[in-house]
Amino acid sequence: MGFFDIFKSADVRKAERFEKIRKKITISEQKSVMHEMILLSPHDSSLKDINPNGVGKFGLEKTNPIPVYGVDNVPAYMDKIRYKYISEKSGNVVYNPVEYIRTTDSDDSKNGSTKPTGSLIASGTSSENIKGVIDVYNLYSIGNQKLGKIYINSYSLKTSNKIPEGFFHRDEIPAMQDACVLMELVKEMK
Repeated sequence: MGFFDIFKSADVRKAERFEKIRKKITISEQKSVMHEMILLSPHDSSLKDINPNGVGKFGLEKTNPIPVYGVDNVPAYMDKIRYKYISEKSGNVVYNPVEYIRTTDSDDSKNGSTKPTGSLIASGTSSENIKGVIDVYNLYSIGNQKLGKIYINSYSLKTSNKIPEGFFHRDEIPAMQDACVLMELVKEMK
């Protein structure tokens, strides 16, 4: 603790501790092992959060997939996504991380359906306005309930920092309400 830290309130010190934990557990984007393959294939070289050729609801339609810099950076992108959970007992709000499974464009399972177990069929899809293969993922709650289906184009030179409608960005919620930070804090206390 530095000299000027004694002037900080307990709430400020607590918020800083939670932010420090969030920074420690964040999955960071890396240079993709697919880099050369992306360059040699049709790809999105715009370096934008939204593909300039995208049409429709961002991430929720294959005509406007989420740009991600290689399949190996999908976990770093998914780490940004949170969904809102309100406790029925206390009314407290927490933002939980999503779980995800690669699927197919023809997967018509309904939101609220239970996460499947066992081996699944997964395949990419395409759209005339997008360069590169588009992968499809179902997002699930911690309780294994389907939250939605998103589309990702891993043939991009940048991973988007934008989150699809209906979800929240990890960095735009209070760290004290981020379930990942809270779980890490509990681990540290043991």
